[in-house]
Amino acid sequence: NKRVLNGYTVESVVFESLPGFFVTGNLYKPSGKLKKKSLAVVLCPHGHFPDPNDYARFRKDMQIRCASLAKMGAVVFAYDMVGWGESVQVAHTYPKVLAFQTWNSMRVIDFLLTLPEADPRRVAVTGASGGGTQTFMLAALDDRVSVSVPVVMVSSHFFGGCMCESGMPVHKSGNTVYSNTEIACAIAPKPMLWVSDGSDWTKNNPEVEYPFARHIYGLYKKESMVENFHLPNDEHDYGATKRMAVYPFLAKHLGLDINKIKGSDGRISEDFVTVLDRKDLSYFNENETAGLIKDDAVYKVFVDSKKHR
Repeated sequence: NKRVLNGYTVESVVFESLPGFFVTGNLYKPSGKLKKKSLAVVLCPHGHFPDPNDYARFRKDMQIRCASLAKMGAVVFAYDMVGWGESVQVAHTYPKVLAFQTWNSMRVIDFLLTLPEADPRRVAVTGASGGGTQTFMLAALDDRVSVSVPVVMVSSHFFGGCMCESGMPVHKSGNTVYSNTEIACAIAPKPMLWVSDGSDWTKNNPEVEYPFARHIYGLYKKESMVENFHLPNDEHDYGATKRMAVYPFLAKHLGLDINKIKGSDGRISEDFVTVLDRKDLSYFNENETAGLIKDDAVYKVFVDSKKHR
């Protein structure tokens, strides 16, 4: 169902991250002929945004962000959290859902790097809320990530509160407890931007978490590689005010052309984006997903695959 729009294309994509276990999402690219290894790679996991009229990977802000980054010169993939959208094989309350989600994110990198136009040296991940958690978890675990932009999520006192964030739990080892701030900084000294706001657990970023991050980056003498964009009057989302900070940061560190999304007045404009209905971005229908393996059957495949790696 590939659509050619104003400066970008979007299509539905499904692939197996394990035998019989599917990753579902939308692939955005610049329109036109694409040269080999000419595009940066951006993963866009979504957060816990359940409004049926503005839902998860189909959200308006997700579509705008992905389309804008694609027009700037990236191949972008917006994909479902496990148990959300079209990813119906494992419930989001499943005890190992964080493992499944992070596994899927690693396999998303695998998939994107099979595209001839993808540049393996320029891989970024960015998401808000639960997608912010997935951003810094993936960045900490997969060395292929070269830029991390977690939005409205990094906190020294809040772990996430969902099975996909802190349910296993991954923050404890014996008597030691690690914060999300420490996990986020594991990507140092690679470029990282935190976007925070005044209405959630990131409200203290400028005074608490960000100075810690600058200290960690300072150990590498790379303080300039970590930034915090704080919006004290903003709310918990990935809205336009936040995107205006993310676009220049990713353009700088991924070699994207931000002029592609600027109007004649020199300002960034997202007006070119066509926001599509969920049905236009979906891949499966209900009949196609009814017979797929579920929950414990998926976990058995996961365990068996690890034995053979």
